[in-house]
Order: sequence, then structure tokens, then C-alpha cells
Amino acid sequence: MSPQTQEYSRFHWLIWFLIFFSGWSCQNLNSLLSRDPKSEIPASILFLKSPRKMNTTFFRDGSAHYRCIQWEPGKSTGYVEKIEFSFIAYDPSFITKINSEFGNETVESYKLIWNRKVGKFQRDKSEKKIIFVYKDSFFKETKGDTIESLLQNQIAYKENKSSIDELEIFELSGDTATLLEEGNRSEIGGENRWSHNLGSNQFFTSSSTYTKINNQTVVTEHTSTHYDYHQLSFEWNETEPDKLFFKPIFKENNLQLYFVPPYTNGLTTKTKEPFGYKRMGDFLLKEEMK
Repeated sequence: MSPQTQEYSRFHWLIWFLIFFSGWSCQNLNSLLSRDPKSEIPASILFLKSPRKMNTTFFRDGSAHYRCIQWEPGKSTGYVEKIEFSFIAYDPSFITKINSEFGNETVESYKLIWNRKVGKFQRDKSEKKIIFVYKDSFFKETKGDTIESLLQNQIAYKENKSSIDELEIFELSGDTATLLEEGNRSEIGGENRWSHNLGSNQFFTSSSTYTKINNQTVVTEHTSTHYDYHQLSFEWNETEPDKLFFKPIFKENNLQLYFVPPYTNGLTTKTKEPFGYKRMGDFLLKEEMK
């Protein structure tokens, strides 16, 4: 193990220990999950739409994957919630072909694959870096023949909970947050982490190093330049305390769909959805008049 790897490993495990094994109790977790409106400080949201287009043979334009990270405002440590979801609109000709050839497997027009992760965060003293550690994951997958029926099912279906141990480290600058490191741990698979180094010019190209650790010993380390580095740069938004915050997701003919990040919009008393918008769970629908 190199001196640099040893230094990182000590720092890495120390941070995880400080965040989660000092004062982390069921009572604290329940209070964090209650989401009581407490703060009038603008909340931060990291948001990213996957830049890759889905295969147009199967999916309509606008189908995409989204990642959204929200945390308690005005604190150096506290609660964090990350939501990853894929909104999928199938191509009509693909649906017709599948339904005609496989009558027992009906494909509906829309699908929403939803994964919500919760845990805690910690910012460094300079507030330029922020560490997120996720301990619980909540997953569900819903379908619908219309966007409205899809969202109705999204509200009705319960999430399936599982335990996880995942870490992300971001660097905050201006209106951008860059993902520097990400990793996961399990009793069976040990620890896996990816460290990203963004190159500054043609002589220093971007690279990512994968490290696998078992029993605090590095067993594999590999560096590669083959990574989609567009997925490391998130939008850093700040919400207005009294105004509903939402992001555009999908547009089809005269219908528009927006995502409403649930945690930050639940921290304070927000205005209701704008006139002409319909709130459905964590989404807004707007139908333009012809």
C-alpha cells in the first residue's frame, strides 16, 4: 500500500466513524426523518440529468435518469436525502410490437424507477467539501398508460427498504458541485471506492482510480481514463425559503412534467404550486391550453 493510500484510508475511516458511530441512535434518526419545518435558511440542492440519450428505438426523446441530493441547510452536519430516478417513456411503435408479439406481457407507456437514499452529511471547516454517507435505501418501480396514472401509482405504491453503506465526497464551487470520490461497503464485498481526478489541460487528462479493500488492506487498485466525466458535475441550486422549488423533467405535446424535491420543499412553509399546475406527490403536471 502506498503512503498516499494509507493516508486516505485513515482519513476515510475516521470520517465514517465520527459521523456514524458517535451519537448515532434510533432517536436521532427518527427526529431526522420527521422532516419538521424548522429552517428559513435557503436550502441547497445538487441536481444532475444524465447527459446520455436513451436508445430511440425503444424510448421517446426526454426519457432520462436524474440524481438529486438535498441536505439540512445552515449546518455543518446533519441529515441528507438523495433521490435517483429514471423517467421512461416508451416509443409507441415499440409498445405495439411487444404487445402484439407477447400478449401476456403488456408494456405500459410510462415507467418510473425510483430509489431514495438517506443518511448524514458533514462539511469541512472551509465549507468547500461535503461528505455524504447513506445508510438506508428505499426503492420502488411504477408503470402507467398515462403520465397521470403513472404518478397516481407512484403515490400509492410503498417503497421497499434495505440497508446500505455508501459514501460520496463533493467539492463545492460557484454554482457547481464536483463528485470527487464515491464508494460502498458490505460484509461480503468489502469496501469499493472510486476516486476521480479531473485533468486541467491536455497534459493532465482526467482519470479515475478504483480501489478495493478487504480487512483494511488494499487488494486491488486500478486507474483508468475511460469514464463519463460529464456525470461528475452537478448543478448546485439554492431554494427560496417561501417559494416552491421544482425542475422540468419531461414534455409531451401540451403536457409538461416537473420534479419537486420533497425534503427541501418540506423544510419551510412554501407557496402552493403555481396556477395551472397540478401537484401529484413529488411531481407537478402542467397542461397547456391550445
